Amino acid sequence: MLELIKVTSGYGTVAAVEGVDMRVPKGACVCLIGANGAGKTTTLLTICGLVRAFSGTVRIDGKDLTASPADKIVRAGVSLVPEGRRVVANMSVEDNLRVGAYVRGNDPQVPQDMERIYARFPRLRERRLQYAGSLSGGEQQMLAMGRALMARPRLLLLDEPSMGLAPHVVNDIFATIRDINAQGTTVLLVEQNARKALSVSDYGYVMEHGRIVFGDTSEALGKDPRVVAAYLGMRATADTAAAGA
Repeated sequence: MLELIKVTSGYGTVAAVEGVDMRVPKGACVCLIGANGAGKTTTLLTICGLVRAFSGTVRIDGKDLTASPADKIVRAGVSLVPEGRRVVANMSVEDNLRVGAYVRGNDPQVPQDMERIYARFPRLRERRLQYAGSLSGGEQQMLAMGRALMARPRLLLLDEPSMGLAPHVVNDIFATIRDINAQGTTVLLVEQNARKALSVSDYGYVMEHGRIVFGDTSEALGKDPRVVAAYLGMRATADTAAAGA
């Protein structure tokens, strides 16, 4: 579904990612892990058209959308849940969700989809008339995901969905990601919590200094000594040793 071919992009004249090759098959959940500043967010913003590629190709379903404006990319079925959630604080929960459906115009099915979002995130229904800025961090993440889903994406891009959230909320968010993917939405997940990212994904890529250094199935990456040492920490080392005992 999504292909990045030798993509280089960045800000001004400075490249933040270089020569990125990546593939996200239809229906899959793929994660992109790496340290802060590795270029993961820039990669997502390039896919969305919010950062322009200097060179290379971004394809969605075989169509070259490298130079397309962001709204055309949304209409092609791509939605981003940005890092830090970025809900519109002085708008209600319900109005934030309506913003997510903006590209659908007067689609009569928008109210039905909003009901589906409320069914998925009951706390949003309870708070639908509240200002988004009054919600907790976890509730704002639910709203950001719901807003993205209101565009009916076929490809959902998630940038650090666990950032700043309590552990029990993180578990809920990742259960929701797994469910969204199981219902047919293709997912590309950028996440600092490599353990969680690998637990919900089929395949993963590791990015360092703006380049993809390797990729493999998520199961294999979870056992790879390089990933264990760099991203999974001492607990993962113990788990890996126990599994091999």
